[in-house]
Amino acid sequence: MLMSNRMHQLFFLFLTLIGFSCGNQGNYELRTNEASIIGRIEYPFGNIYSENTFDRLHLNAGNNNQFWNDTETKMLESENANTGAKTIYYIADLTGIFPNPERGWHNRRDVDGRNGNDDRDFSDVIAAGHTLVHSYLRLDDFRNTDIIPQSYLDDMQEAFDAIRFHGLKIILRPTHAWTETPSVPEDRILKHIEQLNAVISANADVICHLEAGYLGKWGEWHSGRYTELSNRSDGDTRWRIIKRILDTTPNSLPIVMRYPMHIREILDELPTPEGCEPLTQVQRDRLGHHNDCFLFSDDDRGTYSRMNLWFGNQSLEQQKQYTFDMLTSYGGNKLVGGETCSPAIDRIDDTQTEMAEANWTEINLNFWRDAIKMWKNRWLPASNNDQAEWEFDRISRKLGYRLRLIDAAFPMTAVAGDNFTLTANLSNDGYASIIKSRPVYLVFDNGTDRYNVELTSVDARRWVSGPVSFSVQNITLPPDMASGNYILAMWLPDAAESLHTQPSYAVRFANQNIWDASKGYNILTDSLIISKK
Repeated sequence: MLMSNRMHQLFFLFLTLIGFSCGNQGNYELRTNEASIIGRIEYPFGNIYSENTFDRLHLNAGNNNQFWNDTETKMLESENANTGAKTIYYIADLTGIFPNPERGWHNRRDVDGRNGNDDRDFSDVIAAGHTLVHSYLRLDDFRNTDIIPQSYLDDMQEAFDAIRFHGLKIILRPTHAWTETPSVPEDRILKHIEQLNAVISANADVICHLEAGYLGKWGEWHSGRYTELSNRSDGDTRWRIIKRILDTTPNSLPIVMRYPMHIREILDELPTPEGCEPLTQVQRDRLGHHNDCFLFSDDDRGTYSRMNLWFGNQSLEQQKQYTFDMLTSYGGNKLVGGETCSPAIDRIDDTQTEMAEANWTEINLNFWRDAIKMWKNRWLPASNNDQAEWEFDRISRKLGYRLRLIDAAFPMTAVAGDNFTLTANLSNDGYASIIKSRPVYLVFDNGTDRYNVELTSVDARRWVSGPVSFSVQNITLPPDMASGNYILAMWLPDAAESLHTQPSYAVRFANQNIWDASKGYNILTDSLIISKK
């Protein structure tokens, strides 16, 4: 294959990088002899960037190394001449802001139908590229009765139907009081939990997570009956309330609590109350945190300064570190979200550090708006893979998970019914891992037939921030595959059967030109050849 002078220049520059920079990781610029930058390589191939028409650089390892240009798919490839396996290096999207399920900004809505609160027009949410809505479940009218009217439960169902129709998910918090100090007895709270959670469980596919709620003003576990951590006997009531919430909802739903010391009490301090079954490990993994006064002050308005603890006082640093250290038994992050609570953010300089250390997944866009404007008006310098930008944009991009495919190695020809091997390296550039269980598939699609092969040993919840490496994946190809050309893709759909095939609920990788929005998968190659035996 003949190469232009410009391609020769690229070729020799690349050989120089390989020959003289092996083992030296860093960023290298691709330049012509005229010194114009046409691309950058992060060696060893952490990121491949393209500045103009040189969108795909193709390298065949072996006796005849070659570069050539392909402007359509934006990736760099190398082929092992001995095994036939090809490694493809994918172009990163380090700047794009795009929707992904179960992460990001949430928009506040009142959807439960109380007093006409049925704000179910989500067009602005979708237009902004958001995937989450938050709503309180206002139980003020039922504080003196054990029975929640069926009409209220029907309104909840209508709200869930609207969420599902628009391809969104919702965060819920039940509360018995808005401005008053609530004093609802435990037995009534437990009955309300069962009634609400029957509807919630039937619609768990479109619920991102639950905020524990019920106790205190706004369901925030302060200023009300059973909320004080100085009271050991009330601890058993708090335990039973959390246990009832966990027992009456699917294990797929995280439950987040307002104060880290309430979480510690439930998980680490209280013995199982008499007559109760202990929390299972799965239930323990489900408990996370919502900080509803993020960055307000050193202790986030009491979030990290609960005093007179019956199990022994903890310093501000200890209470905060408890949140930072929360992990599941399988090595993934617990869900952390919340909101700001005043027009000003006192500790705005700590935003990036604390969102990363606490592994934030979601935050309120609408409260407080003046605080959100502070992030919109704060300019950040470039840092690692993040460009210089407004802080609001960086938060928008990094909340929750942001999975970037670095490379994948697999054969470009295969035989139906035979073994197929793939390895891959990714990076999670977000603050947190995927929180909820989600299957990972290899998809073989010839335009007529689609074969989905699940990678059953892969748990995407373990992909915490930083490098992510697949173990070698050995699968058996379906024996009935027709001969011909296939797209090979990676597909991370929603685990719920009702949403499994809907592209809006699938995970998009942060790469250029590999996302197929109509199919909901990330294309590894469009040139895989399958033959019959």
